[in-house]
Parts: sequence; C-alpha cells; structure tokens
Amino acid sequence: MKKLKVLVIGSEVSDFLCPMYKKMQENYPMEIDLVEPRKEWRNQALIDASFNAHHKLRFDLKLFSKSEWVRCILLPAFWKYFLTTFKLKESVRAALVHQQLKPLQQQADVICFHNLTSSILELLQYIPVHKKIILSFWGSDLYRNNDSYKLTTQQAAIERAKHIVVHNNEMKVIALSKFGWQYENKISTLLSTDFSETLQSFIDNRKHNASYLKAFKEKHQIPEQHCVVVVGHSAHDIDNHLFIIPQLACLDKEILKHCSFVFPMTYGNEGDYLTTVKKACNAAGINHIIISEFMQNEEVVALRHASEILIRLSKFDAFSLSLCETLAAGNIVIAATWLPYGNLRTFDVFYKEVNAFDRLPEIFTDVLQHKNKYLALSENNGSKILDFYHAQKSIEQLAKIYMS
Repeated sequence: MKKLKVLVIGSEVSDFLCPMYKKMQENYPMEIDLVEPRKEWRNQALIDASFNAHHKLRFDLKLFSKSEWVRCILLPAFWKYFLTTFKLKESVRAALVHQQLKPLQQQADVICFHNLTSSILELLQYIPVHKKIILSFWGSDLYRNNDSYKLTTQQAAIERAKHIVVHNNEMKVIALSKFGWQYENKISTLLSTDFSETLQSFIDNRKHNASYLKAFKEKHQIPEQHCVVVVGHSAHDIDNHLFIIPQLACLDKEILKHCSFVFPMTYGNEGDYLTTVKKACNAAGINHIIISEFMQNEEVVALRHASEILIRLSKFDAFSLSLCETLAAGNIVIAATWLPYGNLRTFDVFYKEVNAFDRLPEIFTDVLQHKNKYLALSENNGSKILDFYHAQKSIEQLAKIYMS
C-alpha cells in the first residue's frame, strides 16, 4: 500500500508532537517528516524515533556561505522575489529557503503547520497552491496579535487551508470570532498531542509524592514545614505574576511564614520581566524561589510531584500540559475561571476556581486550611483526564483529516 507522505512544520513543537506522530505512523500507512526551526534539538533521539525524517533547514543568512549567496542569484526564485521587492538580502534568503523546501514539499501529500507564528506561515509562499494544507492553532498563536502573530498572515493562511485544528471549543469560538464564521466547517476541535503515557507515569508515581517533595525541599533549601506553592509556568507576563504577587502579600502573616512560592521561569522571558518579578517578590516580602535555568526532564517531573498547590491565573491558555501533569500527580490546583478548561469540567476534574485576583487570598486560605479535603478531591484527577483524552481519539481523528 502506498503511504501518505505528511510534512509537519512548526517552531519548537516536537516536544509535544513526537509521541502522537510516532503512534500515527505505527497505526496508519503514513510517512511523516519534520521541519522545525530551532537553534538546538535537545530531544533529537526522540525526534529520530518518532519521525520518518528530520530536516534541519537553515533560515538565518549567517548560516550560508558566500558561494551559496552567489549561486542563489542564478535561481529563478531569487529574481521572482527581487523584482517584486528590490530587497537584496530578503531575496537571497527567500531563494535559499525556497531551494531547501522545494524537494520536501514536492514529495508531500499533506503539509501540516503547527504553532502558527508569522515566521512559520511565511513558508506558505514557497508551497504551490494545490498542496493540501492543515493548520493547527496551539494557544498564544490564536490569542495574540503582534509581529510574531500577524492577523493578516494568519487570515491568508486560513483562507488557503483545507482544514484547521484547535484544542478545545473555547478556542474554536475565538477563532471564528477573530477570522469569521464562514470558516466554521473548516475547524475541528481536537487535542493534537498524545500525553497518555506521560500522564499515566504521573498517576503511577503519585505514591512517591512525599519523597519528591522532600528531595525538592532539600535541593532548594526550603524548610521542612513549608508548603510548596508553584505560581505559573513560564517567564512570560501571560502568567500574570505581577497581579498575583500583591495578592499573596495580603495573606495572613502566619500563612506566609509557612509557604514557599516557587516561580518556574525557564522560558519566555522578554526584556527585564524576570527581574521585575524578582523585585515584586522582594517587595511583597514572600518566601520565594525563582527557577530560571532550563530544567531537565527529571527535574520537571520532580517539580510536578512536589507542587503541593499550583496557582494558574494566566491571561490565556489552551490545554496546559504542565497543569494536567500536576493534576495527574494528585496535587491541588487553583485556576482562573476565564481559562478554557471546559473539557476538564466536562469530565469532572476537580480544581478550585478563582474569578478575580482579589479573591485569591480567600480561596488560598481555604485550600490551606482544608488541604487534606482538597487532596482527597484531587485524587482521581489523572484518570479523569485520561478518560477525556481517550474519548477524543486524537490520533485517529487527525489521521482521518490527513487522509480525507
């Protein structure tokens, strides 16, 4: 049987996509290749085991030799862009990227774009209009509108796409409101990742939470009697740190004495935001630890199990893997009502909700005072999230979209 050739393109997406595409190739007649602009691939072994091929295209002009620059002037693609823009460097870059991508897109039956940044969608200009294009929104790429996520670039891509995938119903409504309800029949609600094995490991290792917590406290010199409270998941202002920290400062002094607030800020920092968060924590007088260095996988696992309470009051989200991992580990989550967690509610996943920042001290105090009660309510969250994922049949549904 002839295999369907799928080309997956996305910026820093393989961490989330590898398990799904590995299983898809095992279960369906497909060969799936990856193009992923990235400075380094710390997950190269996982990529190699998950994809048919990994193409490391060069996009930065500094990565090309002078002879390549000169030779590209002979390419028709160079003159096509130069006679349109009259910009030499941009035309050289366009020709060089086009030359690399051309054989890949020619072989592909389906091309799927994940995480729809403007820079990724620019590659559409090198792909013939007859090619079947699938788009997958991840969250920030839908919610934000700036130079990294240009509305006009996304609108043109949506017009051209055969199918569009979003993670949940809330995202679908936002996409239709933003781009137009004429695209309703193009959009499918589908969690395009496979985290079942990861979640199962957190469920299975929940019994070791006390050991993880003890080791985490020792590593970060947190007093044994302190409660470990994790705030957010990134170094980006979407996590609303500067709205949360003043509310934490309003907690009763006795509560503050026995809490250590952990801020994972290993990615997403822009400008001096991380420094601003540090200053805010110092001004609030709270016990705090900011983790800014990249964490290895085992360190991330330890953090999830040691997160006695997770506070997630972000501006927006899609379907947070870090949140689901913390829930699967049996820990308590306090989340904002405005976040798109309808799927979790539908499957009766327990977490405390907050509808305003100034209600956080009240909710947090209640959680801390009745911690055992809320731990019991959180005990089966992992299996409930797995029930949701299995009900979605994500791999099967996405494979059908590719093959239709």
